[in-house]
Amino acid sequence: MTDAAHERPFDPGLQTERTLLAWRRTCLALVVGNAVAIKYLIDALGGWAALLGVAGIALAGIAWVLCTVRYRRVHLGLVRDQTLVSGGRLPALVAAAVAVICVAALILLFTLWRPW
Repeated sequence: MTDAAHERPFDPGLQTERTLLAWRRTCLALVVGNAVAIKYLIDALGGWAALLGVAGIALAGIAWVLCTVRYRRVHLGLVRDQTLVSGGRLPALVAAAVAVICVAALILLFTLWRPW
C-alpha cells in the first residue's frame, strides 16, 4: 500500500451512514420512552405528564433533524476537504431528552411506589 492510502482521514465506506442510523435509532428509542412515560404517568400527574412527555418527544424530533444535518455536514466535509466537521449540539439535545425521561421516571417512582 502507498503512504497516500494511510493518510486518508476516513474509509470511503459507509461509517457516516452507520453513525446516522445509530443516532436515528437513539432518537426513535427516546420517542418510545417518552410515549411510555406519558402512558404510565398520566394517572399520577394528569396534564403535567402529557406536557413532560410531549417535551421529550419534541426534543427527540429535533435531535432527529439535527442528526440528519450533522450527517450531511460530516459527509461533505470528509468528501470535499477530508476533514471531520462536527459539533456538540446533537449530543447535548439527546442528553436533554434523556433527562426528561429520567425526570419522568423519578416522578413515577416517588408518586406511585409506597414501600411503607
